[in-house]
Amino acid sequence: MAKAAASIPRIIIAIGNEPLLIDRVVRTTLKQLTASEGELQITTLAANGEDAAALLREASSPNLFGENTAVVVTGIDQATDELDGVLRQFAQDPADHAWLILTHPGGVKGKNMLDTLKKSGAEQITCTQLKGKELRGYLTKEIASYKRAMTDEALSALIDSVGTDLRLLTGAISQLTADVENNPIGLDDVHDYFAGITGVTGFAVADAVWDRRPAEALRSLRWAMRDSGDISVPMVMALASGLRSIIRVAAAGPGTSEADVARQAGVPPWKVKALRHQWAAWSGDQRRLAAAAVALADADGAAKGGVGEGTALDPEQKLLALERLVLLTSSKGAL
Repeated sequence: MAKAAASIPRIIIAIGNEPLLIDRVVRTTLKQLTASEGELQITTLAANGEDAAALLREASSPNLFGENTAVVVTGIDQATDELDGVLRQFAQDPADHAWLILTHPGGVKGKNMLDTLKKSGAEQITCTQLKGKELRGYLTKEIASYKRAMTDEALSALIDSVGTDLRLLTGAISQLTADVENNPIGLDDVHDYFAGITGVTGFAVADAVWDRRPAEALRSLRWAMRDSGDISVPMVMALASGLRSIIRVAAAGPGTSEADVARQAGVPPWKVKALRHQWAAWSGDQRRLAAAAVALADADGAAKGGVGEGTALDPEQKLLALERLVLLTSSKGAL
């Protein structure tokens, strides 16, 4: 078993601004380590935490039970000086029972430490946003992972309908492969599933919701409903994507430049200003924002067939629930 683990570098760095790819590097590495080591003690910490260095030092130190340890350190571009030193020390003399999985959003901040870790043998995995051919190639592999295929025209229609948010796209592929029997999935399948979203897009509705403009959100939603059937799944996905983007932008802090925010949050630079405006509309009302997230999770389950036996909604019930979700979420004081 130890021999299998030996092929996994002691330090792995997921670097880039695509959260989904970073998450997958972390999950895949932990899965590989667990498969080779059996039981594994996993610790996750933020690099800018006051006690991050102490926690890392403790987690990577030998323990009485001889347990193997994996430490996930997020945002090492924000590492404290003390944590920087602990990371460099580990790179020079790694513990034989511990592995580090580090994340970095890209950019020049913390580059010196990255270079040092790389020279020590750390594996660096690029997790930047995918565009054009790279995006299409990734999505094709994602579809193939379900032992399915999709025509080029259908893939183009999917991207046009959903946008380029990778989480949203992979979620759409998961749903399509579950609900559509045709193989390969064709243009008509995508059009039927996402009818009404292109033109008056789910993102237009989402922007109105997170801007807290209920009248416009409801009007856009009903316009999309008029030309389509059940749009609940892609609409909920668009709302969830918008919420994730707001939270990632908010986490960057008010003094961060738009370029750095875009890189850290994984959003287009032109969208940062709008997302900051949306966060400002919610920043003093975070309990209701949390309630909105819960409502979205409930709606996601309802849109996909219910969360329990006998809870499935028919198409009309789904659309009614979607109207209620959009209206309550976007209205101040409604949740």
